Amino acid sequence: MIKAYWRYFLYILNHKINVLVECWIEGLYIQGVIHDCSKFLPSEFFPYAKKFYSGKPLDLDEELNWKYAWLHHQRTNKHHWEYWVINPNTKEALAMPKKYVIEMVCDWRSFSRKWGRKVKETTLNLTDQIVVHPETKRELDLMTSSSSNG
Repeated sequence: MIKAYWRYFLYILNHKINVLVECWIEGLYIQGVIHDCSKFLPSEFFPYAKKFYSGKPLDLDEELNWKYAWLHHQRTNKHHWEYWVINPNTKEALAMPKKYVIEMVCDWRSFSRKWGRKVKETTLNLTDQIVVHPETKRELDLMTSSSSNG
């Protein structure tokens, strides 16, 4: 398992660097530095490492631990749209402050950066698949359309 933990640790660092680059471009210096720090907490770190880097299927307890870790991550980090959802059944959500909308897009861009060094339009075109406040959707549509054109 040590190898899985090490590989996941390196993944987190790489992801944080990619997000930092994107946030820096947007002027979100502090958010770029503190982005996803909860991934280092034992409650998130170990379940994620086991799920994605152990190379073994998870037993039921480990799968449940990973689900708790994912829920914790979404509910701890304000750049996740899930943090702002009041009722997923009625698609009711609070408006995200602009700095978190920008950080969320930077997060999406970082994944595109990881898998090809160029932001892919399909990575950013997620606004119809998520539950966000109409104001947040407008912000996202403006940001992602300008990202895919530039």
